[in-house]
Amino acid sequence: MRNTAAATTLRPKQQAMLLAADAKEFLGKYKKAWETRDADLAASLFTRDARYKENPFGDPIIGREAIHDYWAEATGRQEDIHFKVTNYLHTGYVLIAEWTCAYRDRSSGQHRELAGMFFADFYGNQVRAFREYWQSRAL
Repeated sequence: MRNTAAATTLRPKQQAMLLAADAKEFLGKYKKAWETRDADLAASLFTRDARYKENPFGDPIIGREAIHDYWAEATGRQEDIHFKVTNYLHTGYVLIAEWTCAYRDRSSGQHRELAGMFFADFYGNQVRAFREYWQSRAL
C-alpha cells in the first residue's frame, strides 16, 4: 500500500497564479513606494534574487538590496511625485502595466513627466523578474 501522505509532502508546492486582487495590491504598493520615495517598500515587492532591468540595453540590477539602492537613488532626485497606472493586464504569473509619473526634479526644479510600461514576472506575491521601458519629457 502506498503512503499518500508521504508522497504529497515530497511534491513541490505549485505556485499560485496571480489573481486580480494580487495585481491591484502590488500596483497600490508600487505607487505608494514611488510617491513616498520609500525604497524599503519598493524592495519588499521583489524576491531576494530578483532581476530588475531598468534599461533594455543595460545590465540588470540583481537582488533586493541592489533594487533598494537603485530606488533610493532614483527617487531621491524627485519630489511632488504623482504616479498613475493607466492600463494593466495580468495573466498567469505576469503583470503588465502602462503608467505615467509626473514629478519635480529636486536639483533643477524642473517639472518632468515619464510614461512607460513594465513587465513583472511573479513568484508568489513578489516579483522575480522585472523589465521596464519609459520615455521622459520636460513639462
